[in-house]
Amino acid sequence: MLTIILVVGYFLFCVGMAFFLDYRTKKRKLNETAVEYSTGKNSMGLFMAFSLMCGNLISSSYIIGNSSAVIEHDIAYQWTFYGYIIGWALTCAYIPIYRSICYKYGCSSLGEIFEKLFSKRVSVCVSVMIFVSFASAVSAQTVIVSNLLQSLLGIRSEVTMTVTIAAMILLALQGGMKGLARINMVHVVVLSVSVVAIFIAVMTSVGWDFGQVYRALEPQGTFKLIGGSRSNSYIIGTLAIQPFVTVVNALSISAAIGAKDAKTAQKAQSIMPIFAIFFFGLVIIAACCGKFLWPDMDPGTAWYTIAGHYGPAMAALAICGVLAASMSTAPTYIMVMSSTAMELYTPLRKSPMSEKQKMFLTKLLIVVFGILFQLLGLLSSDVVDILSNALTVRAVCGLTFTLFLLWKRPNEKSIFYSMVLGIIVCVVWIVYGYVFGTSPFGIQITYAGGIVALATQIIVTLVTTRSGERSDSYQLYKEARKEMKAAIAAGKRV
Repeated sequence: MLTIILVVGYFLFCVGMAFFLDYRTKKRKLNETAVEYSTGKNSMGLFMAFSLMCGNLISSSYIIGNSSAVIEHDIAYQWTFYGYIIGWALTCAYIPIYRSICYKYGCSSLGEIFEKLFSKRVSVCVSVMIFVSFASAVSAQTVIVSNLLQSLLGIRSEVTMTVTIAAMILLALQGGMKGLARINMVHVVVLSVSVVAIFIAVMTSVGWDFGQVYRALEPQGTFKLIGGSRSNSYIIGTLAIQPFVTVVNALSISAAIGAKDAKTAQKAQSIMPIFAIFFFGLVIIAACCGKFLWPDMDPGTAWYTIAGHYGPAMAALAICGVLAASMSTAPTYIMVMSSTAMELYTPLRKSPMSEKQKMFLTKLLIVVFGILFQLLGLLSSDVVDILSNALTVRAVCGLTFTLFLLWKRPNEKSIFYSMVLGIIVCVVWIVYGYVFGTSPFGIQITYAGGIVALATQIIVTLVTTRSGERSDSYQLYKEARKEMKAAIAAGKRV
């Protein structure tokens, strides 16, 4: 009963907080434009911007999945996640780039940044990649929360799914992106407390002697980072490609744009990899201790099983932590998908929309996408698995953009065709893997998509530009960086 009270109480508290923030926003007459509503532009402090970025970092699948992987496999099974940590660190270098484009040209999203630097068709490619990859994550988080409530309350799955969908949509609707960032601040605290508490509990159970845990599990290969459950080719491909998934992470860019200035945005991003190493390091250590203490537990429910050994209060805290992760991720993704769809739709209209119309359509899309993509996981888990591979498609975008910055010569044509061919290859690999259960020619998707995209970019650039030439897009970027630096030097907040 204590577990139910605490978990349901936290769930209702988050929904209530969303209504309160929306009321306060309307009373103060904030978020008067659709852009302010969907981005919180130039208004977020350090912790708020960092908490919004954590909406992507602290997905509940990482907590449950990482602990499950340790129990069932080894720490090498999580190489994709390690690649993301590297990517979060790498993204620190990109924040000033995005922020400078926003400063000079008034952009308010990743799609608009790529449109200004390159073209509308490149922007569409980026927006589609973001949209598809976020769709799978929304569905996965909803299923996790619904299943949690069902097992906890013992009621029909249809009821818990309906409640979950309604709650996620309400969280996305109330208060805009800035309201979500404020709620995420609470989620980050709850998450941190839950993980630290479980870590302290299991370490106390082993007498704070992790050495005995290592000696017992090392012969099983649990701590094999190289030569474990992942092949060397998988590890190399992951390190070469996966970090670039985060470079074009729309959620991090939303926080960067929402931050009150470029310095705040960069600080918030720099905390991300540090927090990830600390946070998920504790999850992995706790899972290793759990594997040592209770070797026969089910890997799929390992996180809850470990917490349950320490009483109902600890079990409730663990569940609240997972709820916090899901409730910080899904609503924010729904918000980003809504604003991305608006970017794709607005240029197609023959007549301009008023701010009232934009706001109405943005909120309508939140409701539509919230229902549509949250139900996706119920229709077929295979669909979610397929869409999850879209993260590799996003890496293609990150790779081509990085080469553009380093080489300075790639132009709009090379960027566009490299993205298109990279996307096509990834789609072929995903569909082929789903139908036949293996990769074409035994080549993993990260290699296929990355190599084709980079080769296309290099070939098209060499054919369409002269040696030593800097592209118009690169010149636009350099002008924006120069103006922003001059503004900062003059004491302006940018």
